[in-house]
Amino acid sequence: MKRRIVPVSLRPLLFVIVLTALLTYWGWLLYRLVGPQLVQELPDLGSLLRYLLGWLLLLLLIGALAYLNYRFAYRRWMHSAKTRFYYWSWLAALSWLLFEALQVRTDREPTFVDENILVTLLLMGLISLYGFIADSLQTRRQQQLLIQQKTEAELTALKAQINPHFLFNALNTIFNEAQRSDNQLVADQIEQLSSIMRFTLQESARPLISIEQEFQFLEKYLALQRARLPDLDTLQLRTQLDWDGLPAQLPPLLLIPFVENMFQYGLSFQQPSRLDLDVAVENRQLRMRVVNTLGSAANQKGGAGTGIKNTRQRLALLYPDRHELTIQQTDKLFTVTLRIDL
Repeated sequence: MKRRIVPVSLRPLLFVIVLTALLTYWGWLLYRLVGPQLVQELPDLGSLLRYLLGWLLLLLLIGALAYLNYRFAYRRWMHSAKTRFYYWSWLAALSWLLFEALQVRTDREPTFVDENILVTLLLMGLISLYGFIADSLQTRRQQQLLIQQKTEAELTALKAQINPHFLFNALNTIFNEAQRSDNQLVADQIEQLSSIMRFTLQESARPLISIEQEFQFLEKYLALQRARLPDLDTLQLRTQLDWDGLPAQLPPLLLIPFVENMFQYGLSFQQPSRLDLDVAVENRQLRMRVVNTLGSAANQKGGAGTGIKNTRQRLALLYPDRHELTIQQTDKLFTVTLRIDL
């Protein structure tokens, strides 16, 4: 059973709709409860504004005090067991200062002592809570940054494993062709390989490339592979690359392991071979289907190399919850189906 995922662009709108409906419902209930009385007995507008302004200034003062406490006391002393005593001593001193300020505000009337103590404890609780919450959010941001850096390092390592493997295979193809004949075909292959190497060494360092660039790279690779294949009735090779022209991007060298796997494990010159490749990008949705028969190399090694394993990891890191990868293997066929929300 497939799980329907709400598009990313609609998620903020969904949150706004639900929140607006909830606040409207609460407002309607409150109006039914106290609305008629408020309409009959409206307070003086100037007094109300001064009252609200006083509360706003008080909240801003408490917020500024909590931030300064976190910035200059909590972060400096709380993270070390040796200096933690300084932080608690500072809180005690700050509590004393807040209490004395409240005492001055109430003209040091004895009847307000208990109320001032309670307000002081409440304010110190809010200030302390702000420090813990702010520190927790800061720690979480640092963890996310570390995860991002780890992900980028893993992707770099995975691409480093993929690129040389492909280049050596292509060089071997041209070398064999050059041994057999000295003609224009070899020159064309060298030119294609030069473009592929330039793409691999330069464009692969970028996080994203256009669909047009990826398709050009695949077409050059397919041209090299066709040049080395013999003309046999038992060999069927069909490729189709379609793109609707809408701007879309994807990481470089993401699709080539599936294509390379098709040639590496699907070719056989002794028995019938079928190699089918379909890649379509429509409305920023990439769909890829690769079908190949299993040759002798696949029977010995299991039908899939390390390239597909690495690509599976890249997809999980780059497109979590935004891709579907299905790999099926029978006695005769190996099928890969990939969908990516670009």
